[in-house]
Amino acid sequence: MARPATAAVRLLTGEREPVRLATTANILLHGLKTIDGVPCEVGDRVLVKDQSDPPKNGIYTVSEGEWLRAGDARTARTLQKGTTVHTQIGTVNVDRVFQFTADEPVVGTDAIAISRLCRPTFQTLSMRRKRCARNEGAEDATEASAGQAAASASTSAANAGQTAADVVATAANLASAQAARRVPVWQGHLPDDRVGGRLWYRW
Repeated sequence: MARPATAAVRLLTGEREPVRLATTANILLHGLKTIDGVPCEVGDRVLVKDQSDPPKNGIYTVSEGEWLRAGDARTARTLQKGTTVHTQIGTVNVDRVFQFTADEPVVGTDAIAISRLCRPTFQTLSMRRKRCARNEGAEDATEASAGQAAASASTSAANAGQTAADVVATAANLASAQAARRVPVWQGHLPDDRVGGRLWYRW
C-alpha cells in the first residue's frame, strides 16, 4: 500500500494537502455553513474558489469565527501556478482536482485564479491511442509509397538507359551493314577485264 505523501513532499511536487470541500459560489468567510451540499465542521479544509473578490480565493480552515488561510497555502510560493489540491467530498466537487493558475500571486492583493484539472477518462485515452495508431499507420503507408515510387523511378531510369544503349547498338549495326553493301567490286578477274574502265558496284 502506498504511503501518504508528507508535507515536504507535497510542497516539492506542488500538491497541497487534500481539502474536504470546495465552494460552488461566493461565500462569507465566517462561521459554520453548508458547502457543496455538506455541512462544514470546525477544522475542515475548504477550497474557496468562487469569490467575487478573487484575491480572497484560496484554501481556508473552517472556524466558528473568521476563517483563516491554511498553513500550507498562505504564501505566493505555496499558491503558485501549477499547484494542485484534491477535494474529498461534496455533491458537485467530490473527488475532483483543482489547480492554481496565477503566477506567484501576492496573497491578499493579486487575484488568485483556480480551475478544475480534468483527468482523462478511459474513453478519452482509448480515443487518443486509436488516433496515434492511425497516424502511425498513415506515416508507414506514406513511407512505403515513397519507397515504391523511388524503386519504380530507378527501374524506369535503368530501362531508359538500356533502351538508349539498344538504339545506339542497332544504329551501329545498320550502319555497318549498309557500308558492307557499298563495297566496290570489279567485274572480271583482272584489271584488263575492265569494260571501258568503268567500275561496277554491287548493291
